[in-house]
Amino acid sequence: MGFGKATSSSKAMKIIDTEKKISVLIVEDDPLIQKIHKVMMTKFGTEVQVVANGKEAVDLYRSGASFDLILMDFEMPIMDGFEATKELRSMGVTSMIVGVTSRSQDSEIQAFMKSGLNACYVKPLNAEKVTVVLNELKNN
Repeated sequence: MGFGKATSSSKAMKIIDTEKKISVLIVEDDPLIQKIHKVMMTKFGTEVQVVANGKEAVDLYRSGASFDLILMDFEMPIMDGFEATKELRSMGVTSMIVGVTSRSQDSEIQAFMKSGLNACYVKPLNAEKVTVVLNELKNN
């Protein structure tokens, strides 16, 4: 009796299973993008919480919350993603922080990256980008 070799036609979509669900904080002021990203992250089996600006994200961490992954919008009211990321890093937050922006100019993306991001993508996220991020998170 032989066993066939498992193959995957969509290697990019393969994500390593873990016992603990990945926790994700979506920091985004646009309700439509909030919904798109929440639905997508939920389909990937993550636990998701959403806040509308950087101050809310910083306040969550100050109250003792923590997440494996933070999806950080760049432009938001009250506290933008650049300031929130700098603040979180200065607080010692080591979570993976991925910038999500509607800006596509390299200079703006590089400036956002310098705030302490691990990566940055133009929004909205798609399944391929989420797969890359989750695999990187699981492999670190």
